[in-house]
Amino acid sequence: MSFRPPRSLPILTLFHNVKSERSNAALALLQSRQKNASGEEQYRIDVVDETQQAPTDTQLKQVASFLQSPTPWKEMMASKDITNAHDALKALEEKPTLLNCPILVDWEKGKAVIGSPTLEALERLIDERK
Repeated sequence: MSFRPPRSLPILTLFHNVKSERSNAALALLQSRQKNASGEEQYRIDVVDETQQAPTDTQLKQVASFLQSPTPWKEMMASKDITNAHDALKALEEKPTLLNCPILVDWEKGKAVIGSPTLEALERLIDERK
């Protein structure tokens, strides 16, 4: 008889702004699809509220690389003048709401998407977990 430890669930992190309708819709979407038809959770949800806690330098750089975009900083930030991690961190220290939320990250698969202007990209990333 062999013993297999319980499978750990993948973590999907939502960089979230509670004041944003789109970000709240993204959180509701994540929660509604968290369980499969038999009621088992498919992933854990980690919510980082930008108004309470700014992303770390490491998180920002990792998310930028996961976006697979030639201009990730311009996509991640509400200010198009920001083109690198240093400028992004400095800007977020002064105004945390400059992060273009919602941003969903699947750390295990190395993918990130921005839920702007619609949530379609987030839906696709969530559906990959089915």
